[in-house]
Amino acid sequence: METFIYSCGNAIAEITVVRRKAENQLRLYILILFLVVGVPYIIGQVIYEQWGGVGCSAVLVGCGGLFGLSVLSKFKEDNGDTKITFEIPARDEKSHEIAAMMVRQMVGKQIRLVSVHWSESERDEYLYTPDVEHSDKRREVVSWMDEPTAGILSKSRYMVEPVKGSEDQIRLVSVHWSNLERYEYLYSPEIDSALSKEMRKMLSWKGEQTADILSKSRYMVEPVPGQEDEIRLVSVHWSDPERYEYLYTSRGMMSVTFRRDIFSWKGEPTNDILSKSRYKVEFVNSSKEEETEEENWWGAESVPRD
Repeated sequence: METFIYSCGNAIAEITVVRRKAENQLRLYILILFLVVGVPYIIGQVIYEQWGGVGCSAVLVGCGGLFGLSVLSKFKEDNGDTKITFEIPARDEKSHEIAAMMVRQMVGKQIRLVSVHWSESERDEYLYTPDVEHSDKRREVVSWMDEPTAGILSKSRYMVEPVKGSEDQIRLVSVHWSNLERYEYLYSPEIDSALSKEMRKMLSWKGEQTADILSKSRYMVEPVPGQEDEIRLVSVHWSDPERYEYLYTSRGMMSVTFRRDIFSWKGEPTNDILSKSRYKVEFVNSSKEEETEEENWWGAESVPRD
């Protein structure tokens, strides 16, 4: 009997504790609801009576700004979602020879770069240069997340130009936006992302070529071990022997849907960055789309060779 009474007492005590927890949780939800809905409503009513709709708009803008700042403060590119482990690529004579061979195959030809990390079996995610200005002389470079259209396929074409005296380096020229009088180079400027100081923007230079642009548009080709058609691109201008600055496709999206930002990673290359910096090289041919212009409008003589 004592055991039964003791057990009943424990059960009643547990029910009481659970009920109190539920009551406390309900009070918390009510408080949060009041703070999120009730307080702004009361403040809005007071402001509306004093200053009208303009005052309410100012409050909404302020709340939006605070929300945006909170999101930016919590953003972390390396989100640890990569399940495959990557070793830091070997930088020996053999890998250099492979890179030099890949460069020889690409020079003077049109290629597309497909993000290996973000693509799916039914959909390739292409790096491309849209008609989106970053400034008067700079164009955005992004990755297309949706099905590739004729416009995307055109704007994702890049002519590969060698770097004189460096057999494993290239420059990428936007075929869609360039002409014989002016090459539009992809390059890594000294412009950090608003999300993180470790992320450098990748853009396309619309102005005349300068020594600075030609330096910042140099990328060393690094083969991905075990993958004959995959590469990583390393910014030659910003890297040093102890730290390679990799181009990669960020998980973050632009304000416009279906576009993903392209950055250059300034920190130590993590497993996540090594995964997002893998690009499959796709040579352009007429099987993907009907070309509306000459395949090699620049001509063989206009491409500098060593």
